[in-house]
Formats: sequence, C-alpha cells, structure tokens
Amino acid sequence: MPAVLALDEDIGFWGTQAVDFRNQLDQVDGDIVVEINSLGGDVMSGLGIYNMLRNHAAKGHKVTTRVTGVAASIASIIMLAGDDRQMPTNAFAMVHAVRGDAFGTADELRAQAEVVDKVQASLRNIYISRMGVDEATAIEIMSKDTWLSAEECLELGLVNSVVDPVRATAKFDLVRADLPDHVAAVFKNQADPTDLTDPTLPTDPADPTNTPEPEAPNTPVAESIVAEASSLGLEAHAAHFALNFATLDAAKAQMGVAREITALCKVVNKSDQAAALIRGGKTVAEARATLANLLAASDQQIDNSPKITNGPTGTDPAKPAVVSPTSLWASHNSQKKEGR
Repeated sequence: MPAVLALDEDIGFWGTQAVDFRNQLDQVDGDIVVEINSLGGDVMSGLGIYNMLRNHAAKGHKVTTRVTGVAASIASIIMLAGDDRQMPTNAFAMVHAVRGDAFGTADELRAQAEVVDKVQASLRNIYISRMGVDEATAIEIMSKDTWLSAEECLELGLVNSVVDPVRATAKFDLVRADLPDHVAAVFKNQADPTDLTDPTLPTDPADPTNTPEPEAPNTPVAESIVAEASSLGLEAHAAHFALNFATLDAAKAQMGVAREITALCKVVNKSDQAAALIRGGKTVAEARATLANLLAASDQQIDNSPKITNGPTGTDPAKPAVVSPTSLWASHNSQKKEGR
C-alpha cells in the first residue's frame, strides 16, 4: 500500500512548511499518495513541495495526487506533481496569477514586478508542460481567479481521472478564503449525518426518551480561544477572538494573521496601530498598505532651498538696505544744525 501524506491547510506561512513536508517525505521509500485540500499560500514553499514530489517520482516511485476538497493557487501546482491526478466530482481547483506585496521607491517596485513576472513565467511553464496545453490557454486561465470543476479540470488536463465524490469539509477559515458563493457552499462545515446502522443508536430516533444527551465539551470554546491567544502573546485581543469565532481552529487561523500584523507594526514603530488593524479584520496585505500610507503621511517635508535676506546683514551684498525718504530728510536737517 502506498504511503499517504495530507495537505489540509495553507502552504507555508502558518500552515504546512516545506521543511515539514520534506521530513515526512524522506520517511517514504516507495509509492505515495498526496491528498490535497488547500487554498494555497506561499509560492516558494509550494514550488519546493512540487519539486520534492517530482524528485521522488524520478527515483521510480509512483506519485499520486488526489484533491479531496479544493486545490487553489499554488496548491494546484502541487497537484500537478502527480503523474496520476485524481479529483472527485464535487471538488474544485483554482488557478490565477502570481501576487506580491511591495512598497518602496519606483526602482524597488519595478524590481519587485520583474520578480513576479519571472515567478509567473515559471508557474506558467509548469501548467503548460504538465497539463499539455498551449501557452495561450495557460495565460488565459492565469489572467484571473479561474475556478474549475472536476469535469473542467479533466478537460483541461489538470487531472486525468474523476472519481466518486467525497463529503467535503474545510479546515481553513472560509471567511478569510473569500470563495465564490457556489464554491463556499460545498466547503461549509457540516455535522456528521446520523448513521442509523450504528447498533448503539436508538431504533426510533423520533422517540425523545431514546435520544442520548449530547456531551458537553470539557473546556468551553471561549476559554480555549482565550488560552490560545494568551500562549501566543495576544492577550490584549483574546476577547475579540472569543467573541468573533465559533471554533478554536477558526480563531487560531486569525491569530496567525494577528501575529504577523503585530510584528509589522513593531518593525515600523507603529505598534499603536495593531489593535485597530487586528480588530478591523484586516488581512496582512491590507495592514501593510495601511502602514505604508501612515509612514508616507508622517514624512516631514524639508525645504533645502537657500534662504536669502537682502541688505547689508544678508547674504546678497548687491542689494542695499532699504532707506526711507523720511530718514534721509531728518539726517539732512541734523547736519545743517551742526554746521556741516
């Protein structure tokens, strides 16, 4: 039986790191199945995982990738690392252009744009070579957020087989994911359906006397969220997380964003802005833009032009001091009285 590795969270950032994936892959000496349910994440981490899997295949091992929910952004590249690529009929993939955050001088912005173009070309070549499409098709699907059903993925060559559907659940924050409505509907967390074949369940579920009492959690969710926030140094925002998130997993995902925003504010000496950005639900990219604007607005405008003062005490000796006719006449009368 092949080993199974799962990617059920963001790639890089506060999700699955490339080094952790390598540590797991190094323990596999044979065929492997990689199950993917990820909205993507850091491009370089994803490229690293893609190349690790292609190297594993080059050793003669079969690499199978299977989408269990969604393979979006860089996760769609990882999906293409498999020679056998499977997707159930109710799963999705998403392809789009490379995005980057930058601020600075015009030269720095142009340099960042050149890097994005190079990374974009690298990913485009992977889509072309692994899917078997032409460059025009790759450019088209990367020009916007292109959401693809399993059948569309099969037609384009993203996958080479569509399998029986699985029931999709999400381990990522759907609010932060900003999915289209028809896609988000598939990934909403749902309670497991009652298994009427379970002999431990009542034979007549409609009979209230046979309905088991639900077990209360050992620790209330709010207390768990507050404890997690405190462990991450986010005590000041613990109440915010407890009030705005119904599950610990959802709160933890936003805590990762909060820690990044806190670090950014500290770096630019704007720690007083952290609370407003975090409690305003800002993303890391939005926080960067806000801080950049604040720094630009606080820059002092310095006038380096020379200051010139006319007259004998100034810096322009070519222009005499201003003398009034009244002072001249007074001087003339004084000289007459003195017999000059």
